[in-house]
Amino acid sequence: MVAILPFRVNIDNATAKPLFDGAVEEIINALSYFKTIAVLARHSAFALAEHSDQDIWATAERLGADYVAEGSVESAEDGYSTHVVLSETASGRRIWAQAFSFRTSDIFVFQRMVAQRIATALVANIESAAMRRMSPAPAANIEAYVHILRGIALLRSYGEGVNQQAREHLLKALERDPDSGLAHAYLALADTIIGGYGGAPRALLDQARDRALHATALSPDEARCHRILALILLYLAEFDAAARHFARALDLNPYDADTLAQTGFFEVIRGHGEAGLVLLDQAIQLNPMHPAWYYYDRGEALLVLGRYPEAVASFSCLPRKSAWQWARLAACHALDGNIDKARACAREGRRLNPGLTVQAIMADLHMMRLEDRERIRSGLALAGWDEAQTPEAPLPTTL
Repeated sequence: MVAILPFRVNIDNATAKPLFDGAVEEIINALSYFKTIAVLARHSAFALAEHSDQDIWATAERLGADYVAEGSVESAEDGYSTHVVLSETASGRRIWAQAFSFRTSDIFVFQRMVAQRIATALVANIESAAMRRMSPAPAANIEAYVHILRGIALLRSYGEGVNQQAREHLLKALERDPDSGLAHAYLALADTIIGGYGGAPRALLDQARDRALHATALSPDEARCHRILALILLYLAEFDAAARHFARALDLNPYDADTLAQTGFFEVIRGHGEAGLVLLDQAIQLNPMHPAWYYYDRGEALLVLGRYPEAVASFSCLPRKSAWQWARLAACHALDGNIDKARACAREGRRLNPGLTVQAIMADLHMMRLEDRERIRSGLALAGWDEAQTPEAPLPTTL
């Protein structure tokens, strides 16, 4: 496994940092096309970079990274000067290093070249067909590309109002490059998130699906476009079509942690709990410093498998729980026989959303097997969800 760390950008320029963060992400994405190379997911690689120089090698080794690639960026005439180094984690031995100078408009050539050089350094014989399958530049226009990067970063930040801000950046990207499949795909995702995920109005989901379909037509070999389309199809309960596009995304990029996690979640709601959990655990292995939603998806797998204490532990890791997530905790505690804790969770969920009934929760549930749906319904009934009121006493210290 190789970890590609964010480059150190030694330039006082507001555009350079997001531009090279995006370049690193595209290098990660390109390397993932080589099935003989596992790549630490972007979220974990960027979190790893926050460690001090003294800790970074030990932390990288703990995360399972055999190699670490680092880079630095300086300004140069008409563009940038970079120096990239690939080192072995255990020994610190330098495997490969090279300096690059290029114009801003050649950023995509730089991304591809670095991915090729790292792959060549790690793998003795690279199939030329695999290199041809690497994704094209996400946008032909540099300004559009920067807007895409900012939009994706905002969608990942989960803050107040960030999804609407992300949408504005993606619209600006499409003004500059209407044929960017990646921009269309992430705009479809932003609209879906703003609309309420699976609870979004049908017309909105239909529109998002059509935009994501257009994205896959523009960029048929871009795994992220297929993953986003599959997710929207899942929310539309078009499960056969969703399965096809999740499979296509995995075929195009088998080491994309988010694709593994979301495909695992999809297997869970189809009733394939064990298969889903395997995929989710593979995603966590590639992305050990993963975003919080991995905990929710893994909790769903454990709930379907009847491993209620483990499901509780996973759901409890969510730093900011919605009423629906409190409902999952309430059901797990109740099914595990901890009625007091179940009722405490139910009270907290109803405090956050007094109008959320068991019927509404079940209507938003995408699980295909009747037995899985009825198990959650019975857990919520045991927890007294529909009778829950605002708690008069504090929640138990351990949920």
